[in-house]
Amino acid sequence: MHRIFLSLTFVLLSTLSTSHGAEFTDTQSIRGIWVVRHWLTSPARIDSVLALCRHLGFTDLFVQIRGRGDAYYNSQYESRAREIKDPEFDPLEYLLSQTANDHLRIHAWLNVFYIWSKDTLPSDSLHIVFRRNDWLARSVYQPDVLIDYPRAMKNARLEGLYVSPLHQEAQEHFINIVVDIIQHYPISGIHLDYIRYPDQSFDIHPQVVKGFKRRYVLDPQQFLVRPEIFAQKFSIAGYEIFYNQWRKYLMNGLSDFVKRISQTIRVENEQIFLSAAVKPDIIEAHWRYYQDWDRWLKERWLDFAVPMNYANDSQVFHQRIDQYLDRLGDDPYIVGISLYNQDEQQIIRKIAQVMTLEHPGFVLFSFDQLPKMKRLQQYLKKLAEN
Repeated sequence: MHRIFLSLTFVLLSTLSTSHGAEFTDTQSIRGIWVVRHWLTSPARIDSVLALCRHLGFTDLFVQIRGRGDAYYNSQYESRAREIKDPEFDPLEYLLSQTANDHLRIHAWLNVFYIWSKDTLPSDSLHIVFRRNDWLARSVYQPDVLIDYPRAMKNARLEGLYVSPLHQEAQEHFINIVVDIIQHYPISGIHLDYIRYPDQSFDIHPQVVKGFKRRYVLDPQQFLVRPEIFAQKFSIAGYEIFYNQWRKYLMNGLSDFVKRISQTIRVENEQIFLSAAVKPDIIEAHWRYYQDWDRWLKERWLDFAVPMNYANDSQVFHQRIDQYLDRLGDDPYIVGISLYNQDEQQIIRKIAQVMTLEHPGFVLFSFDQLPKMKRLQQYLKKLAEN
C-alpha cells in the first residue's frame, strides 16, 4: 500500500515538476515554519498543523522527519521513532497525501550529525548510538563520549551525541538516508540541520586523525591536547600554522560532504531543493563549528541557507542582518526568527524588518508556540492577504 500510494502521488505531482523550479527561483516567496517531530505522531496532529498553516498563508513547511537518529517515516536505514504508536502509520506519507493538491511545499528536515540528547541513552538496542558507536565524534577533552554520559556532555555545554562529520561510513549512511527519502517520497526539499561539528574541541576521531596525519604527517593531538608544550618545541608560530591547518582540514572536509549531498540530490531529482539551517554569525560558524555556509551558497551547493537569527535582542538581530547584507550579496538566504524566546510584538517587528530586505523570506521556529500567539496570527494572516 505504501509503495502504491507513493507511485500514484508521484504521477500526480509529475505534471508540476517542470514549473516547480521556475516557481522557486528566489527566496522572496518563502514564508516558512519549522515543524518539530512531535507534531507528526498522529493524523490528527498533522491535520492541526496543516489547518493553521494554510489559514495563515505559509508557503513552506520544514518538517522534522529525522530527529535523533530515528525516523518519522518508513526508513530502510534507521529505527522507527518510538513516539509513533501506530505501527501502520507513516507520518511523512500522510503529510504528503494531505498536501498533494495545495500550495504548501514540504521540506524534509533532517538532523545530520546530532543523534541523541536525552539524559538516558536510547532504549532501542538498534539505535545508531549502540549499533555504530564507533562513528561517534570525539572531543579533545573527552575522547570516549559515552563515559559518564550525560554529565560530561552537560559540563561541556553540548547538546548531546554526534557522529563524526568526516567519518566515511557515517557519511555514506546519511547519503543513503537522503536517497531513500527522495526515491520514495515526493518532497519539495531536503533541509539539513546540525550540519556542523559540536564545537571547536571536536573531532579527534581516529579516522579523522589518520586523514590529517596522511596529509600533514603530524598527529593533531600533539598540538590540541598539549598546546603549551607544542608551542615550546615548535614556537608559537609553528603552533598557529598547524592549528590553522587543522581547522581548515575540518572545515573543508565538511564542505566536501555538503557538495556530495548536493550532487547526489541533483542526480536523483534536480527539482528538489537543498537548504540548511545554519549558525547565525558567519564568523562564529566558521571557526567554532567549522561550518563554511557562505561558501556553500557561493558554490551553489545549497539552493538557500536559513541562518538561525534567534536573538531576542534587536541590536544583535540587526547586526547579523547587516552581516548578511555585507557578506552574502545576491546569494540566497532566508532569515530564521524564533518564537520561543520573545514576545509577539518583538517577533512582528523582526518579520517586518526582514520583509523590507532584498531577500524578504522568513522561517519561524517553531510551530510549537504559534497556536497560542493570536496577535502574531493576525499579523501573518494580513501579510498573506496583501
